[in-house]
Amino acid sequence: MKRDKTNRYRKPLYGTVTVMVAAALTSHTLTAQNPPAPIPPFSICSQNVNTLSLLPPLPGGTPNPNEDGDTQFENALIDNTESSLLQVVPNASSLDLAHQVQLLGKLFIYDKTLSPFGNIACATCHSSRAGFTGGTTIFNATTVAQPGGVPILNATAPGPNVRYGPRKPQSYAYAAFAPILHYNTAVADFYGGNFWDMRATGIRLANPAAEQAQGPPVNPVEIGNPDTACVVWKVSKGGYASLVQLVAGAQSFAINWPSNVATVCATPGPPPASDPFPVHLSAQDRGTSNATYDHLTLAVASYESSAEVSPFSSKFDAWLAGNATLSSSEQHGYDLFNSTAKCNQCHLSGNAINSIGLAPADVAPLFTDFTSANTGVPRNLAIPYYCESKPDQYGYTPNPLGFTFFDLGVGAMLSGPNNPNPLQWKHLAPLYNGKFQVPTLRNVDTRPRANFIKAYMHNGYLKSLAEVVHFYNTSQALPRCDQGSPGEKVSCWPLPETPANVSTLIGNLGLSAQDESDIVAFLQTLSDHFVTTPAASLDSDPQPVAPARHRNQN
Repeated sequence: MKRDKTNRYRKPLYGTVTVMVAAALTSHTLTAQNPPAPIPPFSICSQNVNTLSLLPPLPGGTPNPNEDGDTQFENALIDNTESSLLQVVPNASSLDLAHQVQLLGKLFIYDKTLSPFGNIACATCHSSRAGFTGGTTIFNATTVAQPGGVPILNATAPGPNVRYGPRKPQSYAYAAFAPILHYNTAVADFYGGNFWDMRATGIRLANPAAEQAQGPPVNPVEIGNPDTACVVWKVSKGGYASLVQLVAGAQSFAINWPSNVATVCATPGPPPASDPFPVHLSAQDRGTSNATYDHLTLAVASYESSAEVSPFSSKFDAWLAGNATLSSSEQHGYDLFNSTAKCNQCHLSGNAINSIGLAPADVAPLFTDFTSANTGVPRNLAIPYYCESKPDQYGYTPNPLGFTFFDLGVGAMLSGPNNPNPLQWKHLAPLYNGKFQVPTLRNVDTRPRANFIKAYMHNGYLKSLAEVVHFYNTSQALPRCDQGSPGEKVSCWPLPETPANVSTLIGNLGLSAQDESDIVAFLQTLSDHFVTTPAASLDSDPQPVAPARHRNQN
């Protein structure tokens, strides 16, 4: 009987997922017919990009005939995904715990109603089509950071007319496997955490990915809520409140909300310094709201660790299992990756450093060591954040420093208020200025089409894997030049944004052009969903499979 009950659930869910995908594709066919916007040349602060002219209107607004095609598709995908997931909620009590929690996490990620203007969700900046990072080619190619949810109505052209942050969105695929941030005294280095600057340490929730998910909803240059309680209140009024109570308990929304909560939560953050929690709650209600917010973001982390987001299903994984063959170029690239190119020093591939042709000790490598590094990446002056030095209509100035701002990464975190252990860690900050978390290389080339432009490094300065590998090969060997100069990224490189702590491990590797090309070929084997037959979803009955035919280790 138990099996029959499970099967009764699984069939509708599989049908719902199928409908979701079909609806998204239909929506793209019917409404996302605009082509991607043309890519303009380099401009300081991307002042030749009129962001509002490329975005959809706010809910209830007039359709924008010039909306960028990628943006159209992403919004249709988000809307259809959320709508289809909401259809599953009434039957959620038939789900097992894993499905309940992961469904809740995905609903949260695709929920645009959580933003003050109902126009942006977590998925807006983390597109499944692009490896869960920026899904719009024009913004990857220019602004790097994805547009936030708050238009700047008092902007003076050609200044930014939407709030932007200073970095590209990291992929959340495989992020849930990061350890709690800690300092390893044996090797004198930090390991773990989420975000480029490791500030989602995981120390409070024992889960860096969950703490990362708590940031964007209240980041004023991203989703922009003024208070985490606004997120909880909006979820309590939405279509999956019953699922939250099923997962987190009936007390989740037992909160006496103030009469002005709707007005407060319709106003984007940040809150005034004199009133950091503008949803005024009793101590008990604040505790309940905080606990519910924790449950919501822990569900996000559970979804991010699921096989839908982090499936270990690349060609490389199939090769490790003996079920695929690398081309000669891919194999040579892999050998270089583990030796001369020194990639495996930080992006651990499961083999020992400087090993070639050996069987991996780790058959599910994450291609990161969860440390940080300053690779000498130049400032990317195309990011609009540099020009957000004036108050917007809400009196908020995202970047008071203007062009005197330098992103110090982990060093800034350690010297600032996000450091959870200042007594032991703050004095280390100068050693980490300019360092950023080593990202996973899984899905590093995942893209919706061949001509789709992705952004690489914390500030998106590099725009292709070929540029990345060439930078790692030559950045300390070629002459210096200004950003926008002829020959930039080919025969010369701008100075590092932070000259201190630049790694000497890379930058003068002596690789040939063919070597660079082969490394790119290997990196392209790390895109998920390589399987030649449809893989069973988490929601389908498990089927017996033959054991992996591990490759010859001799």
